[in-house]
Amino acid sequence: MLCALAAVLLAMEDGGEVDAGAPMAVEEFAPIEEFTPSAAPAAVESFEAPAPAGITARVYGNVYGLASVDTRFDSPPKADMAENVAELRLKALLGVDVKVSERIRVVLEGRAQVRGATQRDFERTKGFFDPMLGDAYVDLYTSKVDLRVGNQRIALGANSGLAAADALNPRDLRESIATTDPENAVLPVFGIRAMGEIGRVSVMAAYTPFFTPHRYFVFGQDEALLQPGAEQTIENRRIDPSIEDYVQERILETRRPPPFLGDVAIRAVSTGDWKIGASWVWMNEKLPRVTLDPELQSLLGARAAGRPVSPAVAASVSNRIEAGEQLYVGEYWRQHVFSLELSRIVWRGQLDVDVSFSPRQTFFDASFAPISKPSVTWVVGYSTATDSALTWGLNYFGMAVPGVKASEQLFLVEPATAQGADRIAWVHLLAGIIGYELFDKKLDVSLRAAFEVVQRSFALAPRVAWKGVEGLEVWLAAEFQEGSPYSPLGYFTRNDKVLVGARYELF
Repeated sequence: MLCALAAVLLAMEDGGEVDAGAPMAVEEFAPIEEFTPSAAPAAVESFEAPAPAGITARVYGNVYGLASVDTRFDSPPKADMAENVAELRLKALLGVDVKVSERIRVVLEGRAQVRGATQRDFERTKGFFDPMLGDAYVDLYTSKVDLRVGNQRIALGANSGLAAADALNPRDLRESIATTDPENAVLPVFGIRAMGEIGRVSVMAAYTPFFTPHRYFVFGQDEALLQPGAEQTIENRRIDPSIEDYVQERILETRRPPPFLGDVAIRAVSTGDWKIGASWVWMNEKLPRVTLDPELQSLLGARAAGRPVSPAVAASVSNRIEAGEQLYVGEYWRQHVFSLELSRIVWRGQLDVDVSFSPRQTFFDASFAPISKPSVTWVVGYSTATDSALTWGLNYFGMAVPGVKASEQLFLVEPATAQGADRIAWVHLLAGIIGYELFDKKLDVSLRAAFEVVQRSFALAPRVAWKGVEGLEVWLAAEFQEGSPYSPLGYFTRNDKVLVGARYELF
């Protein structure tokens, strides 16, 4: 649920459309003159097929920089799980796309990120270097099936990046959820993908043998899973700043799925104007399901609520930790996702609809204890499909979680007042973007917005970009988030911020 709420805030993609109503010029021709056929040649002239083209390669890359500062500093100095209030990021991508022959293509891409962050008064200043493999695959084209093997993006569903079916690729949840495009948050994963056509139906089968989780912050960032006001706390002052980001992704997990028990997906979509499809995904969830020991749960809950801590419980937990006993389990459960999708150009925009059902999905209650519930998720998107100075798009994300008991409360899904009777939990969230290009498309002014209906939390992200130099884009943006501490949009980014950045296409 945390990933779905973060992903739905991201912007929509643009498409294109041909003006079918434009008049066509008709040329008049003179009458055909009479002629006498010439004699047939004595023999067919011989010819040689053109020599096949040699190996071709295209090199591409870009550099991206970002600086952000919070508009206020909420955390007191030297507090556990204190927020980082300023951040610098520099990301680079370099790749080569090689066409070996008509049947073989090779793509190899490397990515790297340098990140620096600091708390107020420059406390716990730190810097990190994060290299990773990007797209790195081999394409094999045959007359029946196209095969791709390697690190890749495997898209599922009509709404790219938003559909519940689009679950084979993990996400980088460390990115800003209000200003990052959907594809920039998707991480490539090693897999095998086969595509072919049966009649007018395109069929895809994919398998990712090795588990790759989402990348996320546990504490310290506006996008972190545990915020300073959350009930659970971590004494991170004992963690040296130089290793803080490196250990965060391992804090909550104790076991990963074994190799080759990976994710499987099958998708079939019609190839006409009405693209109607269905898919099935059997996958490992990408966020850990963390279950705390009852004594540790009681101790942390009392400390966070300011209640007196039982000396007997505190002593027992301390002794068990000293003995090396594991007091929590963080593992990844499996789930099925069954989906239907529809996509079609309607008037000047593209309509995308996804509906998914999962018989078991992990949620969390108000004390962060995991709960398994069935869920129905739907996404309806409509975005501009014409080449115009005006761009726009709107997504409606909804979720229904039946079988919630009177004593349960789904964290980030329901308000605290929802308890008291057995019920269906609902999520309704609208996310949209509108932008306009000025001065021969050199100036781009845009606004992203999201509104969550049930708890009335919302987000706004205005952005101004200048593209006066070929290949270079410089932009200034802001993020405003409002809502209760346990609402979807009031929780993930608890502070407004100002951002400035630039992107340069190297090739």
